[in-house]
Amino acid sequence: MATFPTFESVLLQIAKALGANGHMTSKSKTKFKYVEMTMDNFSNTWESILGDIADALGLDEGAKIDFISNIANDYLMHKRVELDVYTSKASQRKIVWHYLARFIIPALARHTVFWQIESKMDEGMPGGRFWYLPAVDSTNEPKQLLLPVPQVLNWLIDLIQETHESIASNLEKDLKIHDGHGTVLKNLYNWKNAKSTPEVSSINNLFPDEVNIQFCGCFEPDEKSSQFEQALEFIEKKGLSYDDLQHEIDISCEDLKRILRSECSAAEQQDFVQKLKIRYQAPSSKVIRMRLLIARAIQEGYEQLVKFLTPKVDKLSFDLNENKTLQLVELYNYVYNLTVMAHIQKGSLGDHAENKYFEEQLPSFFRFDLLRIFTSDNEHDIPWSTLDRINCIFSRSGEEDILDTIFPTSEYESKKMRKLIKEEGDYSNNYLMRRDVLIDKLKQNKAPFKQLQNIDDFEVVYGARIIQVNQYSNPNIGDMIVERLKFLEATPTESMKRILFELEVHLLLKTFGSKTEEKVSALLDEAKNCDDFEFSKANILRYEALHYIAQNKLKEAEKNLNLAIDECKKYSFGKFRGLLARDAFALAIANQKLIPNNHEKYFRDMCYWGVLKGESNIYDVSRELHEYFWEKLYQCYPNYQPLFASCSSDMEKFSRDFEECIKNGRSIELVLKKHKALKKKQLKYPQADSIILLMMKMSYEMRTKLNFYKQIVQIDIANEISNVFSAMIIGIRKIIELWPEIVNITDFKLQTPLMLAANNRDHQTVKALLKANADPNLQDFRGRTALHAAAASRCWKSASLLLEHGCDAAITNPEGSTALHTAIRMGERSIVELLIEKRPELLKIEDSKGILPEQLARQIATDPFAYELLNQFLKSEDRSVVSHGTYKKILEVF
Repeated sequence: MATFPTFESVLLQIAKALGANGHMTSKSKTKFKYVEMTMDNFSNTWESILGDIADALGLDEGAKIDFISNIANDYLMHKRVELDVYTSKASQRKIVWHYLARFIIPALARHTVFWQIESKMDEGMPGGRFWYLPAVDSTNEPKQLLLPVPQVLNWLIDLIQETHESIASNLEKDLKIHDGHGTVLKNLYNWKNAKSTPEVSSINNLFPDEVNIQFCGCFEPDEKSSQFEQALEFIEKKGLSYDDLQHEIDISCEDLKRILRSECSAAEQQDFVQKLKIRYQAPSSKVIRMRLLIARAIQEGYEQLVKFLTPKVDKLSFDLNENKTLQLVELYNYVYNLTVMAHIQKGSLGDHAENKYFEEQLPSFFRFDLLRIFTSDNEHDIPWSTLDRINCIFSRSGEEDILDTIFPTSEYESKKMRKLIKEEGDYSNNYLMRRDVLIDKLKQNKAPFKQLQNIDDFEVVYGARIIQVNQYSNPNIGDMIVERLKFLEATPTESMKRILFELEVHLLLKTFGSKTEEKVSALLDEAKNCDDFEFSKANILRYEALHYIAQNKLKEAEKNLNLAIDECKKYSFGKFRGLLARDAFALAIANQKLIPNNHEKYFRDMCYWGVLKGESNIYDVSRELHEYFWEKLYQCYPNYQPLFASCSSDMEKFSRDFEECIKNGRSIELVLKKHKALKKKQLKYPQADSIILLMMKMSYEMRTKLNFYKQIVQIDIANEISNVFSAMIIGIRKIIELWPEIVNITDFKLQTPLMLAANNRDHQTVKALLKANADPNLQDFRGRTALHAAAASRCWKSASLLLEHGCDAAITNPEGSTALHTAIRMGERSIVELLIEKRPELLKIEDSKGILPEQLARQIATDPFAYELLNQFLKSEDRSVVSHGTYKKILEVF
């Protein structure tokens, strides 16, 4: 079992390395990692983890905003890739290897450059090397690999200029540690020799703000003599050659030679002194902690990767062919340096020129393969070749678990990688050309059987399926393709591809025939006995679910789709998890009301696995899916009695009788007697309307259309429509009178008839509902009451009626707003005055932000920006807006 890593799993790993998510339970981490939380919890957890990481890195507010923005962009890029990746038979090692090499490491390297350009993040650290990455120390023999924490300790010890023993002793005295075991010295020794990676708590405890470290190796010139001469003396005392210095400060080797011989201008001297002061400045405890925390985070990640990718290799091995993780380090170095060079050369010309330069410098094996994703001008476009390439790699894995070389270690490796890219490109171009020629001939119906017989390549014939078989002029071409595939298939993988194609044709593309059920059953049995079944189980379960639907076994179908979704947690199938969730959701509400707590898991998977675009909510989506099920997803085999939405029958029969009664002026009592089963019933469809709610919604929708039609149709037609609307409303009020039991039945948003009438400014229906004992204090899913609705619709008469019938005006929504807050926002002075007169206690109720009604009125009346924001919000809600002057008049009420 192997899946493409979720971006959430990467975030958790970063947080863990920084010691930033200790408050999360193991269960919460697992649910977050696999996107199985409720959507509110998921969103809050994202926000919490990002905040914890930013705090652990010590970012200020500006840097935190940039950090979150970069993370958001990375997430979008990751998601665009994840939704088109199929892990097939690849091992988890191979998946992680290519994920890191093709996406994470290059993206991180480029981000780091941009962060450094905006603000120097590691001021005072050696300028000629990546102190936070494993690096070979070539100054000592034999060579050794220095990990990040030892590098930071070398920097710190060099600035203190004391022995380990002295540093440890001074720290112990300063921190008043007297355990007698030499704990500080042991820690420093183990950290410096990479015997252990320090815990976050150990770093914080050893270098708190109050510790007083004496730095004897820093460059702090005085005013007694020339600072340049003091700099030369400092270098001589340190024993630093120009070769050493080029790794410490950002000055070229040739320039350093001149400077050290004093053969330089005054400006060069000043620049040299300034860079030396920065490099050898005394760091604060906070800076020391931060450097060590970053170093230990990367070191821990490096050690885990070595253990995961090459478990038998020593973490200190610096052989790139043996220690594959170091290839990722080299890739980071390469991308970072090339990005810097691109910025230096073309940064002044804009991002396009900078990115083009970056792309042009890449060798072919990077440009057309490994880094293809970073060579597209459109940051929102993931080149098809990138996704096709990685899917191809994963599909060919089989039992092989060798990690490909991603960074050449020699000229021989470079030539080998260039050759491989060329060969694969040639094969791909040849395949596409042969496939497209075949498709053209099949579309023209030019001897299709003969054309297929002339092709001996399974993949080319299989590729002809990209044109749906029902789009070919010859209806038999699909069967011809299947027969040719059967002849050519030579592996379980090819057999499974053919079976899945056949199932798609029978269940989704062709009209059901008398033999379809039998053929599908046989294909499902064949698939389950195929050696490739494990890797295609999710697909087979989905087709079996469609098979059950065609047999009217809806519960069995939903169960199958849930099993298929579980399979998507074992192997990655791109958007497939979202499509499965869509169909499972549609099945779940085919004859049932929406239950958000139960059905949100489907909506969540649709959102996060690419099925829903833009802003969506579970309520609107559930309505659409109900229609989708009965209009598109559901079809039964010929020998089965077709099913229909149970609510459709109820709605159609009642609506027909109701309309006939209205049209002919007959008594409504007979209709109600005939349909008495609907008196206390929610209809079985997502909206879960009672029949009265449904009729009210239909009538108010008719009124809205009437207002529009009045402008474009003849007066007599408009009057006729108006009369029908009036008769419907009168009939609805009669139902309310005769069926008082129905007035408090809510829909799926917990909206009552009373709220609906108030929201539509229908005060007469509000009156009828209140007379029938409608409860004015019920709240919808957003916490709003009928009084909130009356205030929002600016209906004074409805608000007055509700107050007369003893509604609780102090009820607040989740934002803490009473109806008075709502009336103020709507700019409805008459309702503001009414509420203050009838319920003066509302003046003392603050909303969740601590704002009193008078303060809200003053804010809108006196702040043009606040007014404009409110204006935009009201327009987004399709509410009418009033002038700023109206709000100023409302302020006079207080």
